[in-house]
Amino acid sequence: MKSFVVFSEISKKVGNVAWLMAIPQLLTKAKVDDVKFKTAYCCTLDGKIIAEFESDYEEAVKKALNKIKMPFTSVMEATKV
Repeated sequence: MKSFVVFSEISKKVGNVAWLMAIPQLLTKAKVDDVKFKTAYCCTLDGKIIAEFESDYEEAVKKALNKIKMPFTSVMEATKV
């Protein structure tokens, strides 16, 4: 599986942190089995979230995010160095 970095409009506010922690359950409930949530980071000046997912295809990640109604601005394949 490939790694994908997702830039999201979700901020690190308290309610959103709980929402982020629920992503695995949201994917399961939406019957998404070709995308796995790995982790999320808050590392932008405005507190936006960057999340990491695993999948074979970028389009599968975008489709999964739309299914669970997770707002995102971009999805990019990433390679750990």
